Amino acid sequence: MTRISSSGGTPTRASQSDTSVAAAQPKPEVRKPAVTSQDSFSRPTQKGVERAAVAINPDEFVPGPTRRDVYNDLDVQKIRSQSNSLRSFSEGEAQPRTREDALANADRLLGGANFLKLSETAQGANITRDAKDVNDAADTDPASPRHQAAVAEVEANAALEQEALDNLSPEERQQYQEVRDGLMAVEPAGDPVATLALQKLLLEGKLPGEEALGGEGDLLDQLHTLQTQELGEGIDRGALLSDVVQELATPESVNQRNKGTCAATAATIQLLMENPAEYVRLVAGLASSSGEVTLADGETVMKREALGAEAKGGEDVRSESQELLAPAFMEVANGDKDYQDKTDAHYEDGKKTHSGLYADEFDRLAEAVFDRRVDTVKGIGGAEEEAAAWELIQERTAAGESVAVGMTWGSGGHQVVVTGTGVDPKTGEEYVEYTNPWGRTERMPKDEFLSRLNSMHTRPEEKGKELDRDPRHPDAPDRIARTG
Repeated sequence: MTRISSSGGTPTRASQSDTSVAAAQPKPEVRKPAVTSQDSFSRPTQKGVERAAVAINPDEFVPGPTRRDVYNDLDVQKIRSQSNSLRSFSEGEAQPRTREDALANADRLLGGANFLKLSETAQGANITRDAKDVNDAADTDPASPRHQAAVAEVEANAALEQEALDNLSPEERQQYQEVRDGLMAVEPAGDPVATLALQKLLLEGKLPGEEALGGEGDLLDQLHTLQTQELGEGIDRGALLSDVVQELATPESVNQRNKGTCAATAATIQLLMENPAEYVRLVAGLASSSGEVTLADGETVMKREALGAEAKGGEDVRSESQELLAPAFMEVANGDKDYQDKTDAHYEDGKKTHSGLYADEFDRLAEAVFDRRVDTVKGIGGAEEEAAAWELIQERTAAGESVAVGMTWGSGGHQVVVTGTGVDPKTGEEYVEYTNPWGRTERMPKDEFLSRLNSMHTRPEEKGKELDRDPRHPDAPDRIARTG
């Protein structure tokens, strides 16, 4: 497992693991940047034709810093300047920092600058936030602006952090401190970006947090377990903990990277939003010496897939957590098939069947992960169905829920997590906002979105809507136990 740099290389971040990391092998040949998506089927692109969700961000195959990196670095410089001015408050040169100030700066540094007017996608959407990857090597590089800005922020937040800790029990304060110490022990100079993410969780009131869906404690308990448990061979504790904490603080930073696992990554994003403790419990289980964990349905046992450059076909550029979780989720989703991470494809009787996930495979995964039935609306087409779908999305997101949807994307399909709708005050145009599992948030005009919409994955209580539902288990109870 490696740490990545924004310049396209893969320098390793010094290990804090209990065991050594497998030696990296030469990278596979870089694909041409002209690729718009990776779809093994090359299915027809007309709306209503089911296609596997498998699209990959073409920027993953372009070396060098991206426009995102340039703008985020400029924004980080501003944050560092503001933080340094607040550190001199004791000399009467600045106003005292409020919790709102701290959270706003942490959100900007972790989530990325506002890109709404700066970047439009090939699909007609605008990128609103595009954070650097959670495993960026700059996080632990004392010379990087991001590292320096995070150090200044962490120090400026000290009083607020202590005030929030005073509201926790002595045991909880000790757990928090051990997790924080683990983040700042990552060599060569600690990970202040991840430490800032931990502070953000604390100041938002998300620690100790709610109980995990599968039990075994709340969010702080799960993080402490990840910091203290015995790990499997080749797993870097410091890097894994750093990546997980940042993903908790900024769920939209979760990135499928160069694998066609957008549907599995969408499920990950929804889990982070809905029950972050369960997310950590699953990652910790896969990272443990046993390498397995039982999902919330109480039946499905998810196991760690092979790690290391040989098993992956080269160095894995995903975060440590996604390297563990994404292939395991793909394996749960495909039923009796065999997912191979090296080729990013499913096999049956030794023969490749497909890449990505179909709608019913996503349902199988979501039912096991969330321990509830999932209804699927497929083949959405025509003005009436699109209007009903839009109304349903508005209702669900207004209630604070997210909706996973499948969309036509390039020559294949893609899955995103819709989090809200709105109206542009300048143009009056309606839009949908969603988290793209390419590690960013986007805003797409309503008409463009509906023209691409193929499927929605919803909760069973939504059956009153006039849509042609295709529930995989129409007679099943609300809670389904499924073996993987």
